[in-house]
Amino acid sequence: MTETALLNWTLNNLLVLVIVMIRVGPLLFFMPVLGTKAVPNSVKMLMTIAVALVAAPSVAVTANQLPTTALGFALFALNEICFAAILALFARLIFDAIQLAGQMIGIQMGMSMAGVMDPQFGNQVSLVGQVWTMTAFLIFLAVDGHHIFFTTLVESYQWVAPGTLHLTQATYNGIMEAMGRMFIMGVKIMAPASAAIFFSHIAMGIIAKTVPQIPILIVGMPMNILIGLLFAGLSMGYFMPLMVGQFELLGRLLPRLAQGMG
Repeated sequence: MTETALLNWTLNNLLVLVIVMIRVGPLLFFMPVLGTKAVPNSVKMLMTIAVALVAAPSVAVTANQLPTTALGFALFALNEICFAAILALFARLIFDAIQLAGQMIGIQMGMSMAGVMDPQFGNQVSLVGQVWTMTAFLIFLAVDGHHIFFTTLVESYQWVAPGTLHLTQATYNGIMEAMGRMFIMGVKIMAPASAAIFFSHIAMGIIAKTVPQIPILIVGMPMNILIGLLFAGLSMGYFMPLMVGQFELLGRLLPRLAQGMG
């Protein structure tokens, strides 16, 4: 009898661990920094198991919540993956704004052909945007931004029971508002360097009309690159407070977004 009770206890805990892993896994695979392509999938899988082992005793989940049919399990897993993907997408918009700002600055500087590989998405991005993105990653880790996801993950089981995702108009409006804020933040990041390059173009246009002997096409390109890099570096002075404020806002809005899907 003791062995049977021990077997049932072990099986129930294993099923609870599976339920938690179905939500933890997609979140770790989609979230910023840890979800980038630079982190191997084997590391993400080990982190999924480790986080699930730590979180399983703290969440209100029972083995009876796991469906017994194949179709029910597929729908259950789909709900959990969608829930994790929405939370991760909401946070990734901050880093998308940085990439957008860097790409626009790179085009204005004339460096659209010179790019580097982005480890987060695996595509070619602007050099300035990559510097800003890596700085934002360091700030994100420095202010314990990854703890926002883990805290929301554990608390989400109080608001959204496993497999019971409810998407409402409020969820859609929240994501649309976040996308609008993404473009606003991108403009804020690129504004100093963009304005400096814009006035540089005007100045070189005036010089080309007044002193046509100066080869503007030869002088203008390195001048734009120099001005762009200079003001992109100077803008780092307010880049850190801006990012800290955005991550603090993320910490307040992410739990509210999870509550809205309950």
